[in-house]
Amino acid sequence: MSPIAKPVSPQSADAISLCDISCAELEQLRDKPDSYPSFPHACKALLLEMDGNLKCIDCGIQNPEWAAVNYGALVCINCSGKHRSLGVNNSKVRSITMDHWNYDEVVKMLEGGNRQLETFFDRHSLLPTSEKFLVPQLSHDNISVMRYKTKAALFYRQHLDHHVVDIISRGPYKGRRRKRRPLGEQHQEAK
Repeated sequence: MSPIAKPVSPQSADAISLCDISCAELEQLRDKPDSYPSFPHACKALLLEMDGNLKCIDCGIQNPEWAAVNYGALVCINCSGKHRSLGVNNSKVRSITMDHWNYDEVVKMLEGGNRQLETFFDRHSLLPTSEKFLVPQLSHDNISVMRYKTKAALFYRQHLDHHVVDIISRGPYKGRRRKRRPLGEQHQEAK
C-alpha cells in the first residue's frame, strides 16, 4: 500500500518572509537614481524588527527615528544631534522618515543593527557601564560620544563598509540569513 501524498497548496502569504518582501522592494529600487525619498517601507519594518532596534543605541529611548548610518544603528533625535557633532567621517546621520537614502546605506542598516553594535562595544569595553569609564568626571553623554572616536569604532565602521561592499558585489540582496523565516515565525523583541 502506498502512502497517501499530502496535497501541495500554493505558497501562502504567511510563508513569505518579511526579508523576502524587503529584498524585492530593495531590488526594485536598486537601479533608480542615486537615492529614494525615504527608507523603503518593508525594509523599515525589517529594520525595526531587528534585535535592539526599538531603542536608541546611546540612551535607550524607545522608537528611535534616526540612524547613525556608518554604524547601521538607530538613535533618537537628541542623540542624532550628538552624532552630527562627530562629523560625517565618524557618524553620518539620516532620518528614517524624512531623508533620502541610497541603496548601500539601506543595506548597511539591514546588515548592522543596535544589538550587533552594542555587543561590539561590550567586547571592547566601550559601554557606559564599562570599568574604564567609571570615572566621576565622565558623564553618560561624554562616554557615548567618546566611544565613536576610538580605533575600535573605526574598525567597526570599516568592517561594516567592507561587508556591505562584498554583499552588494554578490548581486541581489538576500537579507541576513537568520531573517529568512516565514512571517508567522518571526519573533517579537521583548519591550
